[in-house]
Amino acid sequence: MSRTDIEDKIRSILAKVARLEGAYSAQADLFRELGVKSIAALDLLLTLEEEFGVAIADEAFGKARSVDELVSLVGELR
Repeated sequence: MSRTDIEDKIRSILAKVARLEGAYSAQADLFRELGVKSIAALDLLLTLEEEFGVAIADEAFGKARSVDELVSLVGELR
């Protein structure tokens, strides 16, 4: 799976769990700039683990604050 494929899938998951739609920068802060709430973040974490078949440490997930950082994290774990 390419980096672009991972990003597309993460954006699709974000659209579903955090109701993020439209264009936004891959570097935008998910919480401060895009308004992702903590309950949606938990759902995002669990969905990413399930969809990509990886285990993401809470600390690593907490440091990944943008789509770009999530793509890198998931890519490293695959």
